[in-house]
Amino acid sequence: MKEKFFFIGKFLIISFILFLIWIVLGRYYLIFLAFISQFFLSLMGYQTTLVVNGEIIFSYLGAELGLTHSELTNFNIIPYIALVLASPLTWYKQIKALLIGLPIIFLFHLINLLAHFPYYYEGNGFAGMIINFSSVTRMIIPFLIWFILTYESILPLFRTQKKAYYCPICQQKKTGIIDHINNAHSKLDKKQKAKIDKFYLEHQELRYKEKTTIQKDTISTVAGFIKRK
Repeated sequence: MKEKFFFIGKFLIISFILFLIWIVLGRYYLIFLAFISQFFLSLMGYQTTLVVNGEIIFSYLGAELGLTHSELTNFNIIPYIALVLASPLTWYKQIKALLIGLPIIFLFHLINLLAHFPYYYEGNGFAGMIINFSSVTRMIIPFLIWFILTYESILPLFRTQKKAYYCPICQQKKTGIIDHINNAHSKLDKKQKAKIDKFYLEHQELRYKEKTTIQKDTISTVAGFIKRK
C-alpha cells in the first residue's frame, strides 16, 4: 500500500513541476512540430507558408491555421514523462521507455496536425475521424503506452499482496501459511495441534481459507480415485 501512495504522490509532484516547465517550453515543441509537419504537408501536396514570430501560423490558399497557445493540446506528453519517472524502474528502463514512448506520442501529434488540412480544406471524412479519435484518446494514449512498456515492473504495485503470518509451530513467517502448516507440519502431537487450533482462533480470517483448502484437497483426492477406477 505504501508503494502505491508513494508512486501516486511522486507522479503528481513530477507532473506539477513538468507542467510549469511546459508552460515555457511548450511553445518550442509546437514550433518543432510545425516545421516537421510542413515537410510532410509538402509531400501531401499542401504548399503551406509557416509564420513563426509572436504567432505560429500555417497559411494555405488564403486561409490560416494557427498553433499559437496550443500547448495544452499536446500536453499528454507531460503525464507520460511523469509516469515513467515515477515508476519503480532502473534508469536504463526509464530512458528506454522515454526513447520509445516519446516518439510514438510525437507521431500521434504529427498525424493529428496533418489530418486538419485534408479535413478543413477538402472535407475528408477519414481525416475527421482521425481528429475525433485524437480528441477522445488524447489522455488515454500516454497511460496505455506507459503500461505496455513498463507493465512487468508496474503490475506488482497494483497486485494485492498476501498477508504473512508467523507459523505457530516453527515461527517462520509465511504468506501461504495454511499450505505451509498442511505440508510442513502434517504430523503433529497434541500440544502442536492445540497451538494450531489457537492460531486459527486468533486469526478467524483464515478459517474460511482453511475449509476451502480442505475441500479442494478432498475433491482432488476423490477425483483421483474415480480416475483410477
